[in-house]
Amino acid sequence: MPTRHAYRCEVVAEGLADNGREITLATYRAVTPRLAARWARSTARRYARLLSPGPAEPYLGGARVTDFGRGCPRPDDDLRAWSDSAERYDDILRALASGHPFQLVVTDYDARYALCVYPLPVRNPAPPPVPARSARSRPYAGAGRHRKPRRLLLDLCGVS
Repeated sequence: MPTRHAYRCEVVAEGLADNGREITLATYRAVTPRLAARWARSTARRYARLLSPGPAEPYLGGARVTDFGRGCPRPDDDLRAWSDSAERYDDILRALASGHPFQLVVTDYDARYALCVYPLPVRNPAPPPVPARSARSRPYAGAGRHRKPRRLLLDLCGVS
């Protein structure tokens, strides 16, 4: 029987300055490789938008957005390219299904961002699904099997 896995997904930011602190930005626990890959893809898109906001984003409140030159690190471009690629999505899906971890690391001027998905072995196998039953599919319990036999109304009234 193959080992079953759950998947721990996280995004971690690490400062490149002297302190080098790690900050967990997001976490998720997936039960299938497909859910873990979907979370990784949508999270990469989300952080690409946050690292390079458009001038009309409502949370900027009209603040001025400056575009940097070509020599600047652009982690948002790497995240967008990865999340928009169907080939990369298939690669992560295959890696996770075979029990291997996945990590995507992008670097900015002062921080390193890592999107990580780790397989976690599951102790107990999932219980088999319970089949849906309708009222007609229940087995007949038989008359009086679990309760007293019904008395006729005429017997209660004393009519003979």
